[in-house]
Amino acid sequence: MEFYRRILLLIILLLPGVVWGETPPLSVALYYGKQPPVNDLHAFDIVVIDPDSGLTPSEYGSGRSELFAYVSVGEADTARSYTKQMPDRWIIGKNPVWKSKIVDVSSEEWKQFFLDDVVEPLWQAGYRGFFLDTLDSYLIAAPTEAHPRMEAGLVSVVRAIRQRHPEARLILNRGFEIFDRVKDLVYAVAAESLFQNFNTVSGKYGAVDDKDRSWLTSRLNVIRETGVPVIAIDYVDPGNRPLMRETADKIRSLGFTPWVTDKDLAGLGIGSVEVMPRTVLGLYDGGEGAGGDLYFTNLQRYVVMPLNYLGYTVEMHDMREPLPGGVLRGRYAGAVIWPYSTSSGEKQGLKQWVLNCVEQGLPLVFLERFGMNLDNDLTSSLGLGMESYTRLEPPAKVTAKDDMVGFEQQPLPRIDAYLPIRANKGRVLLQLSTANGVTSDAVVITPWGGYVSGPYVVTQLMESQAAWVIDPFRFFGEALKLPLMPVPDTTTENGVRLLLSHVDGDGFTSQAEWPGGKLAAEELRSKILERYRIPTTISFITSILAPDGLYPQKSAQYEEIAHGILALPWIEGASHSFSHPFRWKPDQEDTGLEAEIWHTLNVPGYKFNLESEISGSTKYINERLMPTGKKVRIFQWTGNCLPSQDAVRLTYESGLLNINGGDTIITNSNRTLTAVAPLGISRGKWFQVFAPNQNENVYTELWIRNYYGYRRIMETFSLTESPRRLKPVNIYYHFYSASKEASLTALRQVYDWAMGQRLFGIFTSEYLEKALDFNRTVIARSGDEWLVRNGGSLRQLRIPSRAGFPLLDDDSNLAGYSDLGDSRYLHMGTGGEARVRLTATPSAGVSVESAAARLTDFSRNGKNMRFSLSGYTPFTVKLTGTNGCTIHADNATPYSVKGDTTVTLTEGSHALAITCK
Repeated sequence: MEFYRRILLLIILLLPGVVWGETPPLSVALYYGKQPPVNDLHAFDIVVIDPDSGLTPSEYGSGRSELFAYVSVGEADTARSYTKQMPDRWIIGKNPVWKSKIVDVSSEEWKQFFLDDVVEPLWQAGYRGFFLDTLDSYLIAAPTEAHPRMEAGLVSVVRAIRQRHPEARLILNRGFEIFDRVKDLVYAVAAESLFQNFNTVSGKYGAVDDKDRSWLTSRLNVIRETGVPVIAIDYVDPGNRPLMRETADKIRSLGFTPWVTDKDLAGLGIGSVEVMPRTVLGLYDGGEGAGGDLYFTNLQRYVVMPLNYLGYTVEMHDMREPLPGGVLRGRYAGAVIWPYSTSSGEKQGLKQWVLNCVEQGLPLVFLERFGMNLDNDLTSSLGLGMESYTRLEPPAKVTAKDDMVGFEQQPLPRIDAYLPIRANKGRVLLQLSTANGVTSDAVVITPWGGYVSGPYVVTQLMESQAAWVIDPFRFFGEALKLPLMPVPDTTTENGVRLLLSHVDGDGFTSQAEWPGGKLAAEELRSKILERYRIPTTISFITSILAPDGLYPQKSAQYEEIAHGILALPWIEGASHSFSHPFRWKPDQEDTGLEAEIWHTLNVPGYKFNLESEISGSTKYINERLMPTGKKVRIFQWTGNCLPSQDAVRLTYESGLLNINGGDTIITNSNRTLTAVAPLGISRGKWFQVFAPNQNENVYTELWIRNYYGYRRIMETFSLTESPRRLKPVNIYYHFYSASKEASLTALRQVYDWAMGQRLFGIFTSEYLEKALDFNRTVIARSGDEWLVRNGGSLRQLRIPSRAGFPLLDDDSNLAGYSDLGDSRYLHMGTGGEARVRLTATPSAGVSVESAAARLTDFSRNGKNMRFSLSGYTPFTVKLTGTNGCTIHADNATPYSVKGDTTVTLTEGSHALAITCK
């Protein structure tokens, strides 16, 4: 097969008219704030950070974006640990603005210290690039006659760094006095304040004087003409985003690389590209919800899913803790605030925080209540007013309603939840009035965002059912001012809905309840796994199988059965823990013995601990059950699926992906999007991925009755496909489904349904990688182009069909597109990067409309395209734009086609090339 791939590549290379794309311009960001936004920074080729920020090159990862370390050469910051080691004889003055010490850069002693104690530790930490600052600070403290000596010292330092580490890349901040002597050693030169600056004396942002700008421009042009890239760093009030864009454009027009940021370089500024923030800050009250778990908050249960669909992640923050500070605009797309009470935000100063956000231009949405006192100062700043009244006479009624309200349930006005508030500006979506004429603008989109008062977000229908009153997709999109852009999608690849299947280990030893029935594990293998040969993940509860577990006398038999299942080529193994804990952290309401009973399998002599449940169970499966060449990659949560932060952390540290939890149980009798769970939940810095759908335990009333109930999951599959594709198809169940005729029949019906659909079967581990890549994906804009970068696992982008058609050129790394409903799905090639430009009409080139297989190689050259695919089952590739083209498929005879075409391929790997005149 490799021989044919090489031949196909040669064919493409020899074709006339092949045009290779130009290298995009360099993009650079400088971020000196705490907690750098790692995912967003990956939009830039070079990212300069303060090495004391806590982020390391190894954590940042390799790829198209590289971390550079900020290093002050000519000044010693008193906050740096190494400054205390510097003797006074190396200090020649002070910088009163930054309160730092100016160094004698001509000192050989200092140079050796700088190389050994400043640069070398950074090199050992993994930095391969350095931003050398304060190169001209000697001009402040050294007499004129000492300047040549100081400059010689700086030249010596630059040369010494490159002598020690020839591959080091150095960016000079100014250093004009020494540039001619080191220009062959530096990667780029930076300078500050070309068009806009910050005056440290007045404390104000402003424009640079024409004379100063002219002088600096001429110096930078001289450097650029030598072939060394130039970076211009300007400072603009972060609340003035339009001026930031304008300044970046001016810098770019001069042929320089721009970075426009705030005075402290603590915000996500604008460079050669502008990051389109994909994170929404979610403020909640940690006192809300049963058991104190984030999972039960309204924000997590209801808001995250529609924001995920719109392409956004949600960073949850307990408003009882200090609120995020600094420059939030550019880092967050907006904030959604759902207080638990009218005073939830009082303790941490929510009012001032809100006013700061409004000043920065960060869109805000309040749900149900504002969480603070609506005093005159606040309402005036927000353009709101409170109605005067002596009492509220029932009934309240709707006087005006937009079609964005009444999405799943019509609003039912209530006097007890009545907020007599008026919006002076904005679009009123729901207006109410009492019997005595007191008006409430209950749902409003405002210039600063929007709010939904009272019970008009979601309404409780029954104890376990709720329904949306507002249309969450439209409301959040408009209130948060979310821009039109490509967004990542975890449900689809190459235009085909994904199919995954995973099995929890419960019921492995259950006896099939029919004459001659075997163990459920054996029945499942013969009646399901060997019949439906799709990628499937099988997990095991190891205390059931292990010699030192519950059934030592049967361990050999059980291990043989498990090994036989795992030996099937389309099966991957997973752990479902050692003792199947029902709870993963102590319930604060439980005390004494009840608090200690964490596991549901009573293993003699065992006391719950995370290592045994996660890393220990995985080690056992790898060593005793897995066939050669296979390893456990997944941990499947058990019980209530509410793991602690430490538990989720341990899965990551053990090299495991994790899944389960969430409550996607939408059916025809529970037809509401409140029954569709989000992608997952953050547990500290770790992410728990939810199962896309729930298992048969939920559909059979906790395995009590209606054992055929799992067939209702086909309703879930349908309702999460239309009118929006919200989830992939996930056939998720337990071993015990193979123990009863009704449940086994239902399982077969589900599989048969899936086999009759056009789906792309993948392993659960592959889906989990996509889910994590959703969080990592960064989208940045430059002019009319969007740059998309991620880890390469998630390959599907989505835009509204009304936005236009993707330009399928050599630089796009887009294989094609397809439509579903009012969405257009764009198919990324390999490598984790795409460039999206939209046009009013379809591109004339070849397009992969759909393929139920994964691209393993892809390139587009002019009218021609070549790619390789790999599928676990037989599949077809639908191609458009192929009229008059020749198809080269593997070692088959090339053939010409007229019009669009479909190529049918067997399971496995294939190489195709399309050549067009």
